[in-house]
Amino acid sequence: MIKNFRYYLLSILLFVVAASKAAVTITFSAASQQTFLLNPPYVSGVINDPTDAASIIGIKLDVNENSIPIIATDYSITVTSSKTSVVNVSNVSVQKFNGYFIVKILPTGVGYSDIKLTLAKGSSTANVTVKYAASAASTTPTTTKFHTGISDASAAIALDTNYMIVGDDEINSLFIYDRKNSGLPIASFDYQNFLGLTDGSTGNYIEIDLEAGVKSPNISNRIYWMSSLGTAGSSNSVKANINRLFATNVTGTGATTNIATVGYYNNIRNKLIAWGDSKGYDFTSSAAAGHDSKTIDGFNVEGMCFAPNNNDLFIAFRSPLTPITNRTKALIAPILNFETWFNNASPTGSPTFGNSIELDLGGRGIRDIIRLSNGVYIIVAGNYDNLPLKGALFKWTGNAADTPTLINDFNISTLNAEAAVEIFENNVLAENKLEIISDNGSYEFYNDGTQAKDLSQNNYKKFRSDLFTTTNNVLPNNIIEFKGIEKDNTYQLYWKFSMKNIQQVVVEKASNDYIFKNIYTTNTINLTGNFTDKTIANCNTLYRLKLIDNDGKISYSNTIICKPNYNTAYSITPNPAKEFIQIKSTNNYTKQIEIVDTKGSVMLKTSFNDFEKRIDLKNLIAGEYFVKIKVENNVITKKVIVCK
Repeated sequence: MIKNFRYYLLSILLFVVAASKAAVTITFSAASQQTFLLNPPYVSGVINDPTDAASIIGIKLDVNENSIPIIATDYSITVTSSKTSVVNVSNVSVQKFNGYFIVKILPTGVGYSDIKLTLAKGSSTANVTVKYAASAASTTPTTTKFHTGISDASAAIALDTNYMIVGDDEINSLFIYDRKNSGLPIASFDYQNFLGLTDGSTGNYIEIDLEAGVKSPNISNRIYWMSSLGTAGSSNSVKANINRLFATNVTGTGATTNIATVGYYNNIRNKLIAWGDSKGYDFTSSAAAGHDSKTIDGFNVEGMCFAPNNNDLFIAFRSPLTPITNRTKALIAPILNFETWFNNASPTGSPTFGNSIELDLGGRGIRDIIRLSNGVYIIVAGNYDNLPLKGALFKWTGNAADTPTLINDFNISTLNAEAAVEIFENNVLAENKLEIISDNGSYEFYNDGTQAKDLSQNNYKKFRSDLFTTTNNVLPNNIIEFKGIEKDNTYQLYWKFSMKNIQQVVVEKASNDYIFKNIYTTNTINLTGNFTDKTIANCNTLYRLKLIDNDGKISYSNTIICKPNYNTAYSITPNPAKEFIQIKSTNNYTKQIEIVDTKGSVMLKTSFNDFEKRIDLKNLIAGEYFVKIKVENNVITKKVIVCK
């Protein structure tokens, strides 16, 4: 169930009955949507934060006498601060209105202070205390936001320009945050009771250590999430809960966001270990109980994204670094045809893994990996351990044979970066900006010797997001359009790009090993082009363009996969039919067949992977039916009349 923080604002009622028996009441109000960013009486602020909710928006408090709003001129408010070095009374402003007042708190020092507000009306008084905590100013206040309520942000996905969904590796919930303002989440979703967890009890399960999330490119509103799969705790034990791959459907945004759990898979850890062992990585030792997952030979997943073909899922490791003889490279494990196998969390059999991908990230592991809307991959690289930070951002094509490029314009070396989120301006991807999310669980915010993750009050916990901007467009993909159409056993490619200084276009082709080879080269000054590949063997073929400009600089297009024309690739004869139908296909991929009646009831199910299939209709009564043919995630439907 989605939780909207409007309903969780704590309501406080304190009053002193005067001799007249009249009563003055003060209640924290949830009337304004802006108060989503605050949850009194425990409030955290940041020095010199231009979007700090407590100092900019303020806290609204209702004032009534015998349930009747008090006129502003009839009451007074006095303020005291228990620690003036944190909040000086002169930095607390009060604005009085009929029936309520608004308090704004501007911190001047780091630490805690109780802000006591005393309301007086005649001989009646009432007191309410805001338990306030202030953290130090950022060195980049205009581009840094501090989001409260959690501290161990571990995965983030943009819902739109204004909101993002964030996971925490120590809390079994997802949170909706305002991307442009500091403060509490707008809403949250507790997923733990939907994942078949066994370690703990209902509503209080040990964390799954969520570390990775990715939007589906094929299923609308679908987001997949994954645990770290590593060991946990001071004993580095293997926890049953830290072994989840699950799916959610997310609709809406902001306060209207709705999250529904689709299902989960709880054996991905063992499958990855077996794959790693088969590749010579000795994952059995890396993932063993007692072995620290955050070591150079540990076992810890922190990122995932879809491959250029939109079908395979890249699982990216923070550790181990590989190969075992010279541990210098980051590792990616591809699950082939992921969504076909996952099957809405009802997989049959085991996932099929592809060849490993090893990337040179300067001795760093992968903390996050995303594919921008223009096809460019961004890798958040960082320490495999907890030693001093050496984070960096890399740009990559998504293809195994290509080396990632360090993005020098974005320096994240001082951050414990855990996720990257793309930026849109006027519905166009900003190629000179990125938002970076940091895990601040081990950070001490209040000079009290307590790490953020150990704070007893969640409202004091916080993590930061930073907007990075450069004067250069460092994230470009200059292809306006690159598409292909299968026709008559050929694959016809078309492209259009924006750069005018391209001197050469190279068409490259690969199978699912992602090893691309040149199949066509043209010297051109045109912004459009085409090429027909007459040698397609199947529809798992990948294509991309390599652009070489006048300065010799190279850029790549997005990768596309050869797909059959599903609308014309099948025929059904005879139609009308009596005893059977013959389905003919131009491809030999596995096809799932369903015959349903006009009420939607499934009357017959079968499958085949040849070019044609005879289906017996003797058990069907006369009438109108629909034949559904599914190949991968594509479904076509044809009407058939059965006569008797």
